[in-house]
Amino acid sequence: MSEKQKYSFNCLEQKCSTQDCHIRPHVNVTVGDISRWSVHNHLQHVLPGLSLKMPENETQNMVIETLRKPLESDPEKTACAFYHEESNGCTIRFARPISCRTFPLEYNGEKYYLSSKNCPGVGEGEITKEALQEARDLALQEFKERMETFAALPGIYTMIFSQMIKQSSEAMQNLSEEDRKQLDEIMAKREETETEEDGSPQSSTE
Repeated sequence: MSEKQKYSFNCLEQKCSTQDCHIRPHVNVTVGDISRWSVHNHLQHVLPGLSLKMPENETQNMVIETLRKPLESDPEKTACAFYHEESNGCTIRFARPISCRTFPLEYNGEKYYLSSKNCPGVGEGEITKEALQEARDLALQEFKERMETFAALPGIYTMIFSQMIKQSSEAMQNLSEEDRKQLDEIMAKREETETEEDGSPQSSTE
């Protein structure tokens, strides 16, 4: 969306025919979202629907996203884990991530643009100068939080992972001799089982 075009938007909510905000490939979550959920005691409810996605190459960032689930009406497509297909709505509507609150308006560090052309709410209704500025301010905030999350996640992940390794090491050191023997026996049986499952009998050609 160019700066010269007048942006107007009216979310159709449960009357929406495309639910493009729910079926878009990625629903980003920021550290700011997690902080807000914690403050308002929503985190316990939201956390099961989140996923930490590791980068597949050096050009990608570690991100937090909502989990995906197949659509009952079209199993070939997936939607955000918080989409309730029967009611055609969002189960965390009033605590949704900032990326959902700004959708479909986004900011990329240089300009504002539409992230989706399939949202039927675009172009609907009138928007005041104040409402337009509010929408832009929210999109700018989402961009800043997204960039901060990209920068912070690797450090947070490393810190938590290192702490888990430390605690695991300390727990191993505190094991009694009997517990160590039992653990060794369990691991040996597991390795034996895995070896049996991986090995397949070779058919004779004679």
